[in-house]
Amino acid sequence: MSLQTIHNKFIKSLAEIYDNSEAENIWTLASEKIMGEKIQRHEYAVIVPAELQSTQFDDISQRLLKHEPIQYIIEECWFYDLPFFVDKNVLIPRPETEELVDWVIKENKSAAPLILDVGTGSGCIPIILKRKITAATVYSCDISGEAIQVAKRNADTHQTTIHFLRTDFLNDEKWTDFPEVDIIVSNPPYIPEKDKNEMLLNVVNYEPHLALFVKNNRPLIFYEALANFGLRKLKPGGTIYVEVHESFAANVTNVFQEKSYTTMLKKDMQRKERMIKAVLTG
Repeated sequence: MSLQTIHNKFIKSLAEIYDNSEAENIWTLASEKIMGEKIQRHEYAVIVPAELQSTQFDDISQRLLKHEPIQYIIEECWFYDLPFFVDKNVLIPRPETEELVDWVIKENKSAAPLILDVGTGSGCIPIILKRKITAATVYSCDISGEAIQVAKRNADTHQTTIHFLRTDFLNDEKWTDFPEVDIIVSNPPYIPEKDKNEMLLNVVNYEPHLALFVKNNRPLIFYEALANFGLRKLKPGGTIYVEVHESFAANVTNVFQEKSYTTMLKKDMQRKERMIKAVLTG
């Protein structure tokens, strides 16, 4: 069976849950993983994958039909300019988070800051920051030991030194474990639990809820903790960069302003208010 035939079958099988454009993007990721290289479309008709490879395409399509994300299936997601190992213990990195990281890099590339990333996940944020701000010292914390292990694996792969801490950031008694820092970066959990029913199944059924959701009565709990942590651990003039739920951008801004931070709200490429910078003044 030619790769062209396999491709057509693969795309057709996904039609019930993905539009054609997204199905083609998924195919590209799957085919590069299985074939070991990117194959040009005009070559599909003359390439005949091995029987094992054909079976792998079928297996992937069946898992996709159960709404499992392709990134978990192939255990890889590109972020910024690097591939990261991902599994069910960590969130799949999003393009909006690349924009947050890019903001931090552009404003601090020539400096030698001490950076803390809150909410390690796959380690994509601290690893990219360390690689792009080479003089930085980077710490990263997460409550999940499994996430820390994934992040350590990625740091080792990319030969990047990150100081990982497993801790409950919401417990202010643990803050003594942290050094004073110049920059705090975080893409914390910010989706109210009540929104679960409105979300895609590939997110709700597979990605870690610990990294996604917050209690309905305390949707800003992580931002409140970050603001208070900054008062204790940010150096004078230090900065907090956070990703936010577009519906809570104004509320998060207020959280920081009430603690005497100077804030700046930034829109993402979709023109949504998704990023905030808070500078500790006074």
